[in-house]
Amino acid sequence: MITGHFYFIKTEFYEALPDCNLMPNKEDDSNGEHGRPCHYCFEYNGLFWMVPISSKVEKYEKIYNHKVEKRGYCDGIRFGYVNGVKKAFLIQNCFPVTSKYIDYEYKIDHNTVAVTVNKELTNNINGLIRKVIRMYKKGVNVPLTNLKKIMSYINEI
Repeated sequence: MITGHFYFIKTEFYEALPDCNLMPNKEDDSNGEHGRPCHYCFEYNGLFWMVPISSKVEKYEKIYNHKVEKRGYCDGIRFGYVNGVKKAFLIQNCFPVTSKYIDYEYKIDHNTVAVTVNKELTNNINGLIRKVIRMYKKGVNVPLTNLKKIMSYINEI
């Protein structure tokens, strides 16, 4: 797994943690593949921190703008282009996994070219994930996901 690339998580992971506020896999398509949600990956200390991306940009722009108006900032959501299409990066829904739970990498061009984002967006998202990890280590669970329970689960395996 490579930082800045995109991956899909095995359904088994979601099934093991049903009450952790994870964004679940969508139903299988006609080819038998779920395909969503796709996750931006950030490797840190042997764990892969996954940030779901969403095509519901308008929905998340409203949330982002509301938080900026209220607090002056919003660390939970960023926007950027994936394959030329604007997406919402949901740092507020990030979670760690081990390689055991990564299903496959998101690729294009007959599954030969890995999907990535530009360096500026990569640096911004990675910095926010590091901030989430620092806060978690201080006892503050910033994301909507239950990091304590997820960390306990992945440390057991």
